[in-house]
Amino acid sequence: MRNIPVLFVKKIKNKITYLRSLYIGKKYIKKEEHIECHDKFSQVTYPYVGNAGDTVLSQCVRRFFEGKVSNTGWNIIEVPNSITQKTIDGINATKALIIGGGGLFLPDTNRNDISGWQWAVSKKQLQDINVPIIVYTVGFNYFKGQIPSELFIENLRILCNKANFVGLRNKGSVEAIRELLPDELKDKIKYQPCTTTFIRKIYADTLPIKEESKLVAFNMAFDRSERRFKGQKEEICNAVAMVAKRIEELGYKIVLVYHVKSDEQIAPYMKRHGVKFTIKDMTYSIPNEVYRFYNGVQCVIGMRGHAQMIPFGLNCGIVSLGTHDKMRWFLDDIGAADWYIDLTVETSTISDRIFETFKRTQISEREITWTRLLKAQEFLWSVTEENWWEIGKYLS
Repeated sequence: MRNIPVLFVKKIKNKITYLRSLYIGKKYIKKEEHIECHDKFSQVTYPYVGNAGDTVLSQCVRRFFEGKVSNTGWNIIEVPNSITQKTIDGINATKALIIGGGGLFLPDTNRNDISGWQWAVSKKQLQDINVPIIVYTVGFNYFKGQIPSELFIENLRILCNKANFVGLRNKGSVEAIRELLPDELKDKIKYQPCTTTFIRKIYADTLPIKEESKLVAFNMAFDRSERRFKGQKEEICNAVAMVAKRIEELGYKIVLVYHVKSDEQIAPYMKRHGVKFTIKDMTYSIPNEVYRFYNGVQCVIGMRGHAQMIPFGLNCGIVSLGTHDKMRWFLDDIGAADWYIDLTVETSTISDRIFETFKRTQISEREITWTRLLKAQEFLWSVTEENWWEIGKYLS
């Protein structure tokens, strides 16, 4: 009975936070559309949905295109919204349709029996679009063991045939999607790195210089827990908490960073192992708030893709905790597979593997790591610039 008032107060606070986020989100999206601009692109995206990674990525794509095509406004189409003739007419009234970025090739977010992937666009609706279609920095986000459906494969082929440019955010996604396409479409699939991995290239001098700090951030993801942890959630979370304590004992400050509300589930494990930590909840943060936070972090030990790619793009060190192919694929692309910790194997050694990787990359080889990071960003940017030569001709 004593807990009822506490739970009630927490419920009310959460409701207020949610309602406030809806208000902030509406204002933010309206501002991002630049309605004063005559020429517009359409963008299929998650502009502000209670996921810091999606919010940042969505803006990064817009800022990249704005840097290439001046005075551009946006017709922002939120991925989960129903698609009507009005939607298609709105797209056709703009200069082009940008689909992405993000892990849109996934069947169980915005599950539907129309397209088999996150944007529930029908084959007919795709054919009715008469402006250039740019699929940009999208990911194949299937977990191990998930099999693409015939519905997805059929719609994927129509999308890739119709699109002017199809750029996927890692080479693993490129190969996975090519496997699902007929030979005549395979070469159409290009490697286009995620825009969050070169944030400092996009925003340039508008971002402050990276700060030196002794702050280490931890992020864990708990959505689709069974697919992520495969029955080993307790062992994995305890191991991560144990290594946080070991890093704290080296003189670092620990902060738990939440990109999604459910990320908070790691906190009890940290308390259990005596970790002193602060919390940074960025579930409803806008991009500038995310950038300010990561600018003061030395290293992020994280599980969510964008809790790694965003810090990387802001010159933070990263140690990736993997239960999903996408982070391994990203690190393979930049020659940094040694920054990857597979959480699905040898759970008894997880703590030691994370600790040794942190010590090596952030202490004994810190300057080497810094050089590797900057060199990787230059590589990702050069790929992006090369792709622009092809994309730009469709947007002129």
